[in-house]
Amino acid sequence: MNIGEIADIIGGEILDLSPDTPVDCIAIDSRTVSKGSLFFALKGEKNDGHNFIPQAMDNGAVGSVMHKRLPFPGILVEDTTRALFDLAGGIRKRYPIPLVGIAGSSGKTTTKELVYLVLRERYRVIRSEGNQNTEFSLPVMIFKTPAFETAIAELGMRKPGDMKLLAMITRPDIVVFTHLDMEHLEFFDSFDDVVREELSIIDEIEGLEIIYNKDDKYLKNINGLSYGIFSDADIKGFDIRITGEGTDFKVIYPDGNTFDVHLNAFGRHIVEDALSALAVGWLFSIPSELAIRGIEEFTPLWGRMEPIRLANGTLVIFDGYNANPLSMRMAIETVSSLEYKRRLFILGDMLELGRETESAHRSLGELLKGIDGDIVLIGRAIYTTYKVLEGRSAYFEDLESSIPYIKSILDNYDLVLIKGSRGMKLEHLIEAIKDAGRSRSEGTGETQQDT
Repeated sequence: MNIGEIADIIGGEILDLSPDTPVDCIAIDSRTVSKGSLFFALKGEKNDGHNFIPQAMDNGAVGSVMHKRLPFPGILVEDTTRALFDLAGGIRKRYPIPLVGIAGSSGKTTTKELVYLVLRERYRVIRSEGNQNTEFSLPVMIFKTPAFETAIAELGMRKPGDMKLLAMITRPDIVVFTHLDMEHLEFFDSFDDVVREELSIIDEIEGLEIIYNKDDKYLKNINGLSYGIFSDADIKGFDIRITGEGTDFKVIYPDGNTFDVHLNAFGRHIVEDALSALAVGWLFSIPSELAIRGIEEFTPLWGRMEPIRLANGTLVIFDGYNANPLSMRMAIETVSSLEYKRRLFILGDMLELGRETESAHRSLGELLKGIDGDIVLIGRAIYTTYKVLEGRSAYFEDLESSIPYIKSILDNYDLVLIKGSRGMKLEHLIEAIKDAGRSRSEGTGETQQDT
């Protein structure tokens, strides 16, 4: 695109630039500006992007979108934030390539990567990078979509009204719903409000095709293409076996064809994510064999049931990217199902649960009463869990104080789960135990017996 096209979409005045000036990409952070970028000077709560225009120009920006008339080339608008949103929506209208949106409380990033592996078997695909899933980061990806045949956008809802805005920015043709569970309750009055917000995108997009997890009780009454394990879904996974080398299962398609699948990752939840990706492939008419070949190339993402083999032989499964009651339960159940004799569960706080924080951690305690393994709890909120367990676990208020104890007992276990919310920074625990030696790999070594 060029400056003239962009100014036309966002309704701005071009300053000291030719309308024919090409723009290779857009940026909202002056530190990420590269040659040929157009910098959007957004005004946030703490920083004003207009103060960073000189840095953006030094880094190679062709100009900046600004709402102050400053002595720099660019486009003058009334509101730079609104201009960013309008640009994304305008590009989607002008270049309407198929876009798949990924929504839900957990599993979005993993699902996005699995969908990407399926679609790239037939198409040139662009996806939102990492966990860039907000109304500010998604337009950066949307700007690049005209050069591709299809796109995937992770839709990260945090507060009321977000889904309407994300729908306007991304204009998805297909939405995949993963699971709905307690999330961001500090911004909502109740979990029912979270569910309504997540599902509100259905009413925002006319003709939207929906793929949903029929095993989720909050999604089972939606109309669309369903996937699942326990329910009578359109695309169904069964005969699941979790081993030391990953997860094996069978999938049956709507046409009755059945296939064997192996994933280099652990857990029932990864099967559900894979089924949703296969459902996307089905809607895109990608042959089942190609779709399965795609998902079998998946390797676990950082902090999402990531296997780490220590030199002493201990297998650590690190799941420190995020935590809510559902993902916590799934991680615990997965580790409990693996055929290891000496298990250690190191669990941190589940954050962003608002008024449900205490009840969620109390329920976690009840769940942990039935597991086979030792338990270490870290954090202030999880003290509720500790009280429920009545002395069955070790407890530390903060991560730093727990490290000496964990290092002293680590050799007693051959399987360790480290799980908690991102804000707990449990990756520092991984670094602290590196003197036990570790090597990251796609596999996890010796195969254990099927469960």
